Amino acid sequence: MPPVKERIVDIEQIVNRLEPKQKETMQNLRALVKSSVPEAAEIVRQGKIAYQLNGKDFVWILDFPGHGHVELEFFMGASIDSDLLKSRGTEKSKNVRHITVNNFDKIKPEAARLLKAAAALNSEQGPGPT
Repeated sequence: MPPVKERIVDIEQIVNRLEPKQKETMQNLRALVKSSVPEAAEIVRQGKIAYQLNGKDFVWILDFPGHGHVELEFFMGASIDSDLLKSRGTEKSKNVRHITVNNFDKIKPEAARLLKAAAALNSEQGPGPT
């Protein structure tokens, strides 16, 4: 029988499983989201940190334990113009784009701009399902 995966239910569990550099990047990204879009609600969804506006996810922070990086993933990223945003080509939604964060200080200004743009797109879409 395969081992049962531990269900991640809170942010502390996500952050505490990371290597020190990833943990620092994760905390920096969380602070950037909170300062760029203070009205966003921070939740855990499917083992990753998600941010919601109007009851809908608009950005996620994904961690890759053992791989040395963290990603900032935008639900409507295809609608935002930036050289930083990349597609894996395997997303369920063709709109999803991400930034691989290896050097937080280098991407911080552009990531802050992208977070505000993603929040504006989310607001244009109206409230999520009730």
